[in-house]
Amino acid sequence: MCFFVEKGGVGKTTSAAHVAVSASQDHDLDVLLIDLAGTQNDLATQFGLGDEIEDPDAPISAVFGDNWEFIRENIADVVDRMVFETDEGPDLIPSDPGLGGADNNLANVPKEERYGKLESFIAEEIAPRYDLVIMDLPGKEDNIALNGLFAAEHTVAPLKPGEFERRQLRALDEDLREIQEAHDVDPQLTLVFATMVDRRTNLAEGFVDDLRDAYPEAAGEPVPSTQNIGNEQAAGRTLFALDEDELYATGREALEAYRANTNLLLDRIEAR
Repeated sequence: MCFFVEKGGVGKTTSAAHVAVSASQDHDLDVLLIDLAGTQNDLATQFGLGDEIEDPDAPISAVFGDNWEFIRENIADVVDRMVFETDEGPDLIPSDPGLGGADNNLANVPKEERYGKLESFIAEEIAPRYDLVIMDLPGKEDNIALNGLFAAEHTVAPLKPGEFERRQLRALDEDLREIQEAHDVDPQLTLVFATMVDRRTNLAEGFVDDLRDAYPEAAGEPVPSTQNIGNEQAAGRTLFALDEDELYATGREALEAYRANTNLLLDRIEAR
């Protein structure tokens, strides 16, 4: 599955991390997170691994290159070297500085080969090792993001309340349908939910209601805005790492919302 919205700052990476931890801790699944969202290593920072993974020696960007098959066949432990353990359950393949160049280079690859590189990597190297793979995609529709959409059967769209985000969701829904029609893949918008919800505002409440009306089969639980999330990102951990007495009321609500969304997501994946 992938987390994708064509906009930054909507809680996409935060949501991917929390769903991954919930799937690991609450459902006892072997979970792998793949950070494709850029070169900032935000998921590594979220789990306190930023300093350890500044420049990985086996980067995920290699998967998109012409030499990947040679690397795969001649370096026996290359996938093991890509993967880092977190303290909260999921494993992580971090982003790396080569992703920008990989995206540019993919533009020169024939279309029939361009969008299947990540899907092949996951099918051959990752799926046999893990119960669940979660990709955090770039906040723009580039060649890396399209590889993720092709590889993922299920797409999750977290959205901060706002009219621009509402339009982006409609565009994503249309893009998934176009991919379905043009290629032999069947990506689904499986879960959409509001993030950073301030229930004191009419905008937030109206946005949550609109999501439920427009996407009744995909709507999830809104995640309230909470200072706990920002504090724990700086500390390199998710809300799941906190004791009950360390959570504000909004932090407890956010934690339960992520748990509920994980339950919904796994139920919908199983039902498909």
